[in-house]
Amino acid sequence: MLSSASPGVCTVVPSAVSPLISPMARPPSATPQRARAGAQRDWQRGLVHASARQWALAAKAFGRATRAAPQDGLYWINLSNALRQAGELPRALAAARQAVQLDACNPEALRLVGECCMGLHRYAEGAQALAALEAAGHLETDAMLQHASLLHTLCRYEEAVAVLLRALAKEPALVRGHALLGDICRDRGLKREAVECIKTVLALEPGNLEALSRLSLEKRHLCDWADFDADLQTLQDLLEALPAGRPVMAATFSLLSLPLPPALHLKAAQGDAQALFGRAQPLPAVLPAQRPGPRIRLGLLSFDFRDHPVSQLLLPVLEQIDRQRFELLLYSSGPNDGSALRERAVRAADSFVELHGLSDAQAAERIRADGVDLLIDLMGHTRGARAGIFARKPAPLQAAYLGFPGSTGMPGMDYIVGDPLVTPLELAANYSEKLAQLPLTMQPNGADRPLPQPMTRTQAGLPEDAFVMCAFNHTYKIGPAAFDSWCSLMRELPHAVLWLKETNAQLHGNVRQAAVDRGVAPERIVFAPTVAYADHFSRLALADVFVDTWPYNAHTTAADALWAGVPVVTHYGDSYASRVAASVLNAAGLAELAFASVADYRCAILALALDPALLAGYRQHLVERRAELPLFDSAGRAAELGDLFERMVLRWRDGLSADHLLAASAA
Repeated sequence: MLSSASPGVCTVVPSAVSPLISPMARPPSATPQRARAGAQRDWQRGLVHASARQWALAAKAFGRATRAAPQDGLYWINLSNALRQAGELPRALAAARQAVQLDACNPEALRLVGECCMGLHRYAEGAQALAALEAAGHLETDAMLQHASLLHTLCRYEEAVAVLLRALAKEPALVRGHALLGDICRDRGLKREAVECIKTVLALEPGNLEALSRLSLEKRHLCDWADFDADLQTLQDLLEALPAGRPVMAATFSLLSLPLPPALHLKAAQGDAQALFGRAQPLPAVLPAQRPGPRIRLGLLSFDFRDHPVSQLLLPVLEQIDRQRFELLLYSSGPNDGSALRERAVRAADSFVELHGLSDAQAAERIRADGVDLLIDLMGHTRGARAGIFARKPAPLQAAYLGFPGSTGMPGMDYIVGDPLVTPLELAANYSEKLAQLPLTMQPNGADRPLPQPMTRTQAGLPEDAFVMCAFNHTYKIGPAAFDSWCSLMRELPHAVLWLKETNAQLHGNVRQAAVDRGVAPERIVFAPTVAYADHFSRLALADVFVDTWPYNAHTTAADALWAGVPVVTHYGDSYASRVAASVLNAAGLAELAFASVADYRCAILALALDPALLAGYRQHLVERRAELPLFDSAGRAAELGDLFERMVLRWRDGLSADHLLAASAA
């Protein structure tokens, strides 16, 4: 959802001082008079400390009050809030639950349970507490919004919508409510409805940068390019006017597929990082002498140790990391989907650690206690990210890799892993991290994808005699410039069709109308529905050429196309996201199919369409050498990664700060 500071829970005072809380109903003799007087004094001391934001001291004072008067729920509530503010979420939750046990309908106690559970990523428990709050008749919109957010995280969409609609009925101008409703519509595939929700947010808050970023993304999911240039200019103006280092949500991922200057992508990432975790305090620094041992302890943290492209790419490489040099610890913050990839991840690790139920601070402490030397972030600014862990610097070295194609903008991230094509030294100013280059390609890979099986074009809904231009990237990556280029090619090639991935059911009309507007018959646009993973490769092999998007290229999708025997033609720019396909092609021995200009990109596709022998040569190269291409050499990539990670750690052990680590060919 569109972010803002979560609603805080104010320090609660006993009813004798504040008329906001009803007196606790208890027998007068429940606590001796002397104990009650002592508890009152400790509570007063706690308030003094709380007013000075000395939360640890406040918690100690409130704790003494609860021990003197354990039946007074108000003292437990104050203790819980002080502990929450001090970052002691498990103890805060226990204190809040004690208050609920004393009064099951106490609104402050139930709110605190919800707050603490959210911070501990115990979403079901938090939702249960906030449902009880609402059932007790406490219909405060902030709490209802938090309840709906938890239900959304749990994918209980209908329940979330019901709560949201009740909140919006009470407060129709609730900006975060409309934003969250848009997120739920998005996740249910209702992209048009998501767009309308975000438009409502902007009607209430014109100039909201995060909302504008997300509106642009959702419109591109639909291939709705109305006002594309105007929206792009507005976003660019807002980002340029943003003071450097200012904490503001910019929805960084939403911007990656827009042709913005790289400096603005970095500014957006830094704004998100500061807004979300700028106040997180790093753990005490670790000295090299404190980490003896023959093996480097390598930790990787991801939401996506499951059936996901990150695991599809990375696991064949991790399985071959040199265990004489490395101890492998995998930290999972995402769901256990029961998939074969999940099982492979568990088997690949020396230690596989579930972070569910741990706050960012607790997770950081766990990683610190595990003695990790180098911690790899496989998420960046993507869904499920736990950047709050990295903000606490649990490992002496931290590096971003694979999951997010751009700078994280985080001060605690030492390196970003790339290669001489994706992260050349001359573009280092685009990153807050130091560059760490693999020698060939940053993309890990393996030769264990399914092999294409015989399939006819008719079975795939394609004309048998067409020149098939496949563009299986997510549709949010398709901009009007790329579509213009494809349509111009189809006007010159009457036998060509454009084959798109059907990412949602609402985009057909927009795409076909856009083709008509560009002089192309709508039936020449063919949509590919989702199929099983193995069937995807059999179908993909039917394409003649994969036509790439920009400025956000095909990444995993490019490797899939090459594995299926389909040449990829790409156009690269200056950003990380815009250079990965060029790197992948280079590792497949097809570097000549990556172009710096749109005109050359277009000419290459035209040449392949008009020269069957040329196209056949590229396909033969891919099919016959598939298993031996460097791109799919998982053992080679494991060795290269191991060498690069070891260079990082040895530099730190020598007392040197992080600096660019260039590949030998780029040094």
